[in-house]
Amino acid sequence: MSQAALQPSSKLNSSLGMDFDFELDPPPTPVQVREWVADLFRQDRINLAVALAEAGLALYPDSEDVLVIAALVSEVQQDWTYSRQLLEHLIQVQAGNTPAEVWHHYARVLRCLGESALALRQVEQALRQHPQASDLQQLASQLRLDLARPKASTPTSGTELA
Repeated sequence: MSQAALQPSSKLNSSLGMDFDFELDPPPTPVQVREWVADLFRQDRINLAVALAEAGLALYPDSEDVLVIAALVSEVQQDWTYSRQLLEHLIQVQAGNTPAEVWHHYARVLRCLGESALALRQVEQALRQHPQASDLQQLASQLRLDLARPKASTPTSGTELA
């Protein structure tokens, strides 16, 4: 394959609405993937953001940068099952050093899947690691309230949790 075939043309760059040049050989770094996906998302180019996140995952399946942005994109799309898979893999990659914010997203996704009891267990585990995390404390309180209420027949949208 020729070098020209590996580099997007300026016409492609402008059609994507990107103000940056990129090459596929060598591939973009995980940080570049994260930044480009975020830029596309801010430009409301969701399909391109999703495609780039998926390409980033194919290149860097264990990159925290790529896993985080892919999980955020899937959450916004309310693809809770895929978000769960990505966040579980991210937590595994972080090997005991998972930030409170990731635990918050993971528990929110579990709640959206109708798994409030598991979400509460995960938040309680995260609070042992991050006892001062007010967002986790608030989420734990909300989950306890959820579990005290009669069960809903369908998962929630998750928008109730900020």
